[in-house]
Amino acid sequence: MTADLKKFVQWYPGIASLEVIGKSVDGRNLYALKLGTGKEEIMINASHHAREHITTNLTMEMIDQYAYAYETNGKIDGYSARQILNRASIYFVPMVNPDGVALVQKGASSAKNKAAALRINGNKTSFAAWKANVRGVDLNRQYPAKWPTICCNPGKPSPQNYKGPKPLSEPEAKALYDFTLNHHFKTTVSYHSSGQIVFWHFGQTGALKTRDYNLAVKVNKKTGYRLVSPQPNPSGGGYKDWFVQSQKKPGFTIEVAPYVGNGPVPISYFSSIWKQNNSIGLMLANETIK
Repeated sequence: MTADLKKFVQWYPGIASLEVIGKSVDGRNLYALKLGTGKEEIMINASHHAREHITTNLTMEMIDQYAYAYETNGKIDGYSARQILNRASIYFVPMVNPDGVALVQKGASSAKNKAAALRINGNKTSFAAWKANVRGVDLNRQYPAKWPTICCNPGKPSPQNYKGPKPLSEPEAKALYDFTLNHHFKTTVSYHSSGQIVFWHFGQTGALKTRDYNLAVKVNKKTGYRLVSPQPNPSGGGYKDWFVQSQKKPGFTIEVAPYVGNGPVPISYFSSIWKQNNSIGLMLANETIK
């Protein structure tokens, strides 16, 4: 991934730039790639959860295809990449949780503290079901939105669901939080990987709710994924929850694959995932320049 991100900048220096927005617990770089020259900004992130790394493949394919379409004056789903990216910029954070992804793909030997990772995993050597960062904190339960009342918290480091000792205790979540506050994103998407559903609501009412619902319907029409109805007492802590609540802008959690159980989505699903999501970034960027 890192090598490919650097290649994109070499190949498309006019529209692509790369920055490090923080480091993971084990010291891996957290990258954001900016695509476009326009002043309106949106952001797409992926792999908050370790086993959901097919979402990184999806965001990397978006970068690749959008940049190529820009250079060749091509279209994706009827959207002109050049017209949109001259007026808007899409920021991609393709892997929020590199330590966790490394655990899933390579096992405990990828961690600086191998013994601790094994202990949190109940001494199982397979990390295929792991969602958390390397310290056993679920990064998508780290954001300050209804954090005290998050449900199903195990109360200690765990392969999944542990919300941590306090909001933003983990450097990966803090990096994305700070990055967001340093920008004026009109919309954000957090890609996750199980269920083919779209979460869009977190307490919005009135005109904001109508605005966000109308945009969610466009996401639904493109992907075919079901919109999750507003819940009276949603469990918080997610990036989308915090973004919607704090920035008063539309945010989406998009779950890309049919439910596959507690493990990574097989790569054989990728072509259908790509067809369902290929223009989402351009579509949402286009909404900001209408």
